[in-house]
Amino acid sequence: MQIDVGSHIADLLYEHQSVNIPGLGGFVSSYKAATADQVQGEVYPPSQALNFNANLVADDGLLAQHLHEKLGITLTEAQQAVESYVNEVKEAIGRRNIVVFPKVGRLYKDYEQNLQFLADTTNFNLDSYGLPTVRFYPITRSAVQGSSVRPANGQPQAATAGAATSGKNHFLSNGLTIAVSIAAVVVCIVAYFLFFYNQSDGGENAQRLPTSRVNVSPSQADGQTVAPSGPSEDTDKALTEDSYLGEDSPTGAEELDTEGATTAPGQQYFVIGIGVFSNEKNVQRLIERIYKAGYEPFTEPKGHMTRVGIQKAYSDESEIQSTLRDVQKKFSKDAKVLRR
Repeated sequence: MQIDVGSHIADLLYEHQSVNIPGLGGFVSSYKAATADQVQGEVYPPSQALNFNANLVADDGLLAQHLHEKLGITLTEAQQAVESYVNEVKEAIGRRNIVVFPKVGRLYKDYEQNLQFLADTTNFNLDSYGLPTVRFYPITRSAVQGSSVRPANGQPQAATAGAATSGKNHFLSNGLTIAVSIAAVVVCIVAYFLFFYNQSDGGENAQRLPTSRVNVSPSQADGQTVAPSGPSEDTDKALTEDSYLGEDSPTGAEELDTEGATTAPGQQYFVIGIGVFSNEKNVQRLIERIYKAGYEPFTEPKGHMTRVGIQKAYSDESEIQSTLRDVQKKFSKDAKVLRR
């Protein structure tokens, strides 16, 4: 009997603070207080923040015992199923594939061979389970005009003090204005040399980057040889660090391994490029945004930088155009179809 061990991990996280996967690591949850997003105008209920600890490799027995009670199999069979599942996960991660744990999150290796975990939005806090996200709007209040109070002799109070401090405030205001003006001029000069001056020499110093292949699933890699993508029709532009680019690179360079989730054999996929980054933190932020938007991320090395995009299965050409418009709206207007 084929047992999907990964689908049972989420059930245990509702009742336990941590669940260990023997030989792989453990999922640890901690209380996360309610938060407010001032930009999006949303209030999120309390939840359990979920993290993955690769040092928790000892067997706590929770997973095997749960399979034994839930599926009615012997404890030995449950332990064997867990061991087989761990071996499959390790092999998939070794191939730089993204392993999906239903309702828990995604586990993969970055370019430094470190395990990275992206948690799903499931709320494992039973005390706040079912509470929705609340939208709020700031309330604008008009300032109350204060009335001047006169003493019994009819003379306004603090008139002398106001006259004494007005000269000092005027001097400070002028000094601040001058300082801000000087800072603005310096920023404009620095920006000119960083962007416009470098762009003038970009045609001579820009390096041509190698073309990498589309993310390949394990099922395709086992029995098929995937041909590299054809040459791009557009001329490459010089890659600017952490800028959104949609152009393809020329062919003729060595193929590099990329990350990708397991795909079905024979399924047609297309890839839309969103941006090219040199900062790994920016890559991780965009991958997380892509997951939250409901797409499967696509990454490939571009020299010392990393191209990030989405990949999706399709059966009709209209699906590609519809997805491209949605990606341009949510991520970058420069996004374009790289491969299909």
